[in-house]
Amino acid sequence: MSRYRLPLLFQLLIFLIPLNIYMWGDWLLVDVQWAFFRYQQSEYGTSLFLCYKDILYIYLGQTTGFYNIAAALFWTAGVAILLTGLIVTIISIQKRESHNLRTASYFTLTGGIFLGVSAISRFSGGFAIPVGVPIILVIGWWMYRENFEPGETGEDTYNEETPVPDED
Repeated sequence: MSRYRLPLLFQLLIFLIPLNIYMWGDWLLVDVQWAFFRYQQSEYGTSLFLCYKDILYIYLGQTTGFYNIAAALFWTAGVAILLTGLIVTIISIQKRESHNLRTASYFTLTGGIFLGVSAISRFSGGFAIPVGVPIILVIGWWMYRENFEPGETGEDTYNEETPVPDED
């Protein structure tokens, strides 16, 4: 597999891993949050919240409290930033512009920071464990530090105008 496509695989991995685990009260409410949804279990039953529902609940006035609103806004913004990083990565691979992978790393790092702040915001009244956030930050840092030069991508760098060395 080409080293050039490894950032794409890591970017896709971000959307598959659980990002945060939350607990409120004395285990009255437990959440596990992924990038696009949050699974919630309580003594009243289980629920699945899509990312846009938190924003809708804020808009309708059903979610109150500074920390809950901040957590939902940071979660939504973080996911939007991560999606932008994924799109930049896909475009970089299709156009074979490896220098744009560093730009994608900025989006990945920023999205990870936003999701970490979201976990901190949900901390009031219980605890939050940012399971996937450190993984996002490591992926973004790796993409930033990695030197994706065109000749090192595993792609064939010869074209018709480049002379092929003799096999003596």
